[in-house]
Amino acid sequence: MGERIRMSMDGSIRLPADVLEKLGWTTASFLEYEVSGDHIELRRVEVDLFAEAMKKPDSDAFDKVLKKQKDSQSAAFEDFEKRIKDPPEVRPEDRPDFWD
Repeated sequence: MGERIRMSMDGSIRLPADVLEKLGWTTASFLEYEVSGDHIELRRVEVDLFAEAMKKPDSDAFDKVLKKQKDSQSAAFEDFEKRIKDPPEVRPEDRPDFWD
């Protein structure tokens, strides 16, 4: 009989580091599983993330990125304009000679 591990409250399991090392699995590994009765089989699979992304292209992804950048730039410009018109009050203790 092998070593025991305990399932956490959320249903996840944690494999011991020596097991992960022997299998060559890392935190970024992709695993496939197969359930047979009360057994589960896990195997590491190689996934080409670029190929996976190409399967589900977002036709207007570039436009979304440009819009997000433009909105961010506009918000920053508006914030700058607001702050330049209403400068903060300078307190006496903010002046260097106050502390002398």
